[in-house]
Amino acid sequence: MKPTFSVDQLNRPEVIRNPYPYYDLLRDQSPLFGYRDYPPGTMPGVDEPKPSWVVLNFDDVAAVAWDHESFSSRDSLQEESSAPTLMLVNHDRPEHTRLRKIAAKVFQPSSIKALTPAVDALVAACMDDFFVPDRPVDVMADYCAMLPSRVMAFLFGMPADMDRDVRNWATAFMLSADITAEERQSHNREAMAFFERHVREQMDRIDRGEQVPGPLLDAFIRTEVDGDRLSFEEIVRFCMTATVAGAETTSFYLGNLIAVFADFPDIWQKFVDDPALFDAIYKETLRFHGPPQRLFRVATRDITIGDADIRRGDWVACFFGAANYDPEAFPDPYAFQLHRPNASRHMSFGYGIHRCLGAPLAQLEAESTARMLRERYSGIERTGEAVWQDVSLLNHGLARNPVIFRAQE
Repeated sequence: MKPTFSVDQLNRPEVIRNPYPYYDLLRDQSPLFGYRDYPPGTMPGVDEPKPSWVVLNFDDVAAVAWDHESFSSRDSLQEESSAPTLMLVNHDRPEHTRLRKIAAKVFQPSSIKALTPAVDALVAACMDDFFVPDRPVDVMADYCAMLPSRVMAFLFGMPADMDRDVRNWATAFMLSADITAEERQSHNREAMAFFERHVREQMDRIDRGEQVPGPLLDAFIRTEVDGDRLSFEEIVRFCMTATVAGAETTSFYLGNLIAVFADFPDIWQKFVDDPALFDAIYKETLRFHGPPQRLFRVATRDITIGDADIRRGDWVACFFGAANYDPEAFPDPYAFQLHRPNASRHMSFGYGIHRCLGAPLAQLEAESTARMLRERYSGIERTGEAVWQDVSLLNHGLARNPVIFRAQE
């Protein structure tokens, strides 16, 4: 007889490390009630999460994420927490529409593409700092931790030596650091205090006609849509949002991408032979090892999903990671398929009006990393056990990822 597994066990460490088999045990029963966990920015040990419905199959996750009228992104627990409310992620229409119009102009593809030389330089410098050919390295301890932080520091015109601060702020806010509530609050206060001071200084310099570093912050300050600009407070919170999301989620994705190259040598070799395959590898990695696992919504009306009668005010956890492994949507989901015909349907960047605007920046960092790995090294081999983090089900990623980069012959 199979041991029973219930929805209230989803936040156990062994589940967080590898949640996909556990999703399989529950998917046919979804939606299920009784899951308790924390939104980004909240304080384990201080805040008390409400029990929520869990949605695990692809169609239902898509339906909840798409129906922003019935499922609000405003999160009362996060709003009542001492942490700052995230921009866009925790907003509903019409305010979401206004903010996204401005942010979409900031993150327009041409603007992100223009960052390629700067990102390439940061990637090259990080590889020089942290990789020694033919010697073992844990990429999560250095490269994957620091590259996204250095990119965010550059984008906001911060001193380069603040890369470790960015990393600490991101891991504290996104709950992947196993620290006390007091330490988490301290990091949040420190980050907000910095951005309040830094944004004001940058705005004053712009008012004086000076050129300022930090192309993303500059765009947040200057961008205007239909005569509307972001307020000072909105700019500060956009900086916080982009920092914690851009540093933490991208860090996990880079580690997961390197794990694919190390654990599937045939995929690495195909990429070496044909670099045009990167886009397919990138998308299937997002499905197979996509960091974002779940986000919460709140029902705005009584609604029925499957056999579940969800009441107005109920929490609903959208498990994007489970949708990515739904065999009805992705046949043979445990296989890494380079030419999966519907790989673009992965939900690792969300779905609907809240689809991640920063996705092109994450792709730029991943593409630059993969290209330089191919140029510099003949192979990537695993040299120790890959250990997946077990602190939070918010993201799926590695705590340790030891590999060897083989020198070109």
